[in-house]
Amino acid sequence: MRRSLIDVIFMSEKRKNLLLLLKNGPRKMDEILEDLDVTRHAILPQIKILVENGFVVKTRDICRLTEIGEIIVEDMVPLMGTISVLEDNHQYWTEHDISPVPLHLLKRIRELHSCHVLEPDLNDMFELNRELVENALGSSYIMGATSFLHPAFPSFLLDLVENGIDVSIIMSKTALKKHIQDYQNELEVFLGSKRGKLFEYPEDLKLASLFIADQFLMMCLFDRSGNYDRKDLVFCNDAALNWGRELFEYYLLRSQPIIDL
Repeated sequence: MRRSLIDVIFMSEKRKNLLLLLKNGPRKMDEILEDLDVTRHAILPQIKILVENGFVVKTRDICRLTEIGEIIVEDMVPLMGTISVLEDNHQYWTEHDISPVPLHLLKRIRELHSCHVLEPDLNDMFELNRELVENALGSSYIMGATSFLHPAFPSFLLDLVENGIDVSIIMSKTALKKHIQDYQNELEVFLGSKRGKLFEYPEDLKLASLFIADQFLMMCLFDRSGNYDRKDLVFCNDAALNWGRELFEYYLLRSQPIIDL
């Protein structure tokens, strides 16, 4: 019985990896064996299947993609990127509300690449994330958004601007009201500096927190019940930083600047 094309591509790691390898051009058999770390005995049956299904042409000792193969692989790359990101922390993505991320960025979630999840120790539940603080203080800028009040946050903002760091912060309406109520003096000093900018998001932000700096993107989503579990996703590659800046800009365009309190 003839295999479905989906089975041809994804039911064998060797076939999938070979297709992705050939995306960069024809390869000699010795190169294929070395790059994929396989034996000739193991890869030849997989090449035969790809040839029979019109994805690959094998001429003597060289394999290359056919035109159909090139079309398939062109679409495989973004799909594999998306699967990799979601699979890396599958439980987090399935248990948290991703609706605060606009659709055009969700469709490019593959750009986030690898990440790690930070979960605070019980002894640090009322402290700001140490990785956030250390990385932020070594940056030239911070862009952030938050929908809740953390008691250490106002003094953290002051530390940033006093260290010459440009800081732009978006707060939800309720978060801003609470900050003004409890920490008005600190916010006035923050706004009075040349480095601090504050914005109010007029609707329900839904995003627990977001921070982008020179070298990292840190994002926290509420779980699907609307609870805050303090599990932060941290990304440190250039594509993720650009993705994070676009997410920040999305909310910034919908926010109002706060000039004074």
